[in-house]
Amino acid sequence: MAARLSESGSSVVLLEAGPDLRADLPENVRDGWNMTSEFDWGYTSEPDELGVVRKVRRVKLLGGTSLITRFALRGAPGDYDEWRALGNPGWGFEDVLPYLTRLEADADFGDQPWHGDSGPIPVDRYRDVEQTEVHAVTVRALEAAGFPPVDDHNRPGAVGVGRMPMSSRDGVRMTTAAAYLPLGRTPPNLTIRPDTQVAQVVFEGSRARGVRLLDGTIIDASLVVLCAGTYGSPPILMRSGIGSAGHLRAIGVPVRLDLPGVGANLADHPAITMDAGYHGPARTAPLLHSVATFHSATTTTAGPPDLMFWVADPDAPEDPPQFPIDVLLLKPLSRGSVRLRSADPTDAPRIDLPNLREPSDLERLTEGYRRAREIAAEPAIRRLCTEPLPPEIRDHRDLLLAVRQGARSVPHVVGTCSMGPSPEDGAVVDGAGRVFGTEGLYVVDASIMPTVPSGFTHIPTIMIAERLSEQIAALP
Repeated sequence: MAARLSESGSSVVLLEAGPDLRADLPENVRDGWNMTSEFDWGYTSEPDELGVVRKVRRVKLLGGTSLITRFALRGAPGDYDEWRALGNPGWGFEDVLPYLTRLEADADFGDQPWHGDSGPIPVDRYRDVEQTEVHAVTVRALEAAGFPPVDDHNRPGAVGVGRMPMSSRDGVRMTTAAAYLPLGRTPPNLTIRPDTQVAQVVFEGSRARGVRLLDGTIIDASLVVLCAGTYGSPPILMRSGIGSAGHLRAIGVPVRLDLPGVGANLADHPAITMDAGYHGPARTAPLLHSVATFHSATTTTAGPPDLMFWVADPDAPEDPPQFPIDVLLLKPLSRGSVRLRSADPTDAPRIDLPNLREPSDLERLTEGYRRAREIAAEPAIRRLCTEPLPPEIRDHRDLLLAVRQGARSVPHVVGTCSMGPSPEDGAVVDGAGRVFGTEGLYVVDASIMPTVPSGFTHIPTIMIAERLSEQIAALP
């Protein structure tokens, strides 16, 4: 967003709560095969119904959570058509495709009309790198079980098994900071202020006039764009007096605007792991991933796939190396929330994860888990695994309980500043990212997605910034 707005000639100030490490990026952050736990905000969820508290991953660093992701799975056309059907004109797949192609340089399919070949984000499936034996055997087992082979999971209509597209080049992670603001090429009209955390938005009437930092400093601006993410943008709005009036009064924040959708509608990808019992050979790098998408028994095949198997090469640093089959529910109905703990901007927010609240979510994830066990039981896979599979749970109620107890949240979180046509129906921003009831205030990040895509959220988030930066830059 900052890079694209600066191209319009505007004076732009980019405020980042964490450090700017572009000049000396640690090797574990540059490593595009693995994920690092450094520079985390340290957030945890509220206890779920079983009393479990979970770590909630978000990165405090210039480039944000692109510093830990390395996947470029954009989801199905139906995901974006769903946004349009929810009352957001201009957000259907045909509308967003130009921005998806603009951001990427696809090394394998850049010549296809649904891909780009010259954008700032590289996309590579590393087709010239062999998968480890257990990984390759599992892909063949999935194909034998009826999953069609997929060469490009970002091809419209693709459902089946194939390599994960990765947002790295030669094994080096490409963050949004490196892609859009490469070191030494910061435009003169763009000022980057790292280690600078925003407390709230400053208003003059209904118009945003800047932001107040933790130390009380006010930065004046004619336009304010929040890109603090699904867990970060709602707290800034709420500390500014924008949110559910009842919640704001309860924690002592003066109400500026009663907007109940702020912090609501939190969606993620719930997941459960099937341990295949593998403790065999592994490697440190490269670590390739494959995904197999499919539809649950209760979902129409006309829409996006709602279940996914996710497998990867065994990782040598693990002791012992393992080969799990992760099962993800891609289109959940359950919703959680983000709320303030207090009016103190240094307090972490209260994050109530969706936690399979909707019975159909638990049923579908359980269906995926049962099918994953069937795949893991294939003789070709068992020959490579030294440990037995987990005991089969035949009673359906017991299996539901086991899946609920073992489920976790994959941090593909969206929705807490959802876009839509009406704040009365829970929307926080309109289709242009403008916060209802205000002037000069925008939210542009994953929080405005009304539903979670059936892919991962990294690429769709960049697409949103590409699209809305163009609109904001054109404002008079």
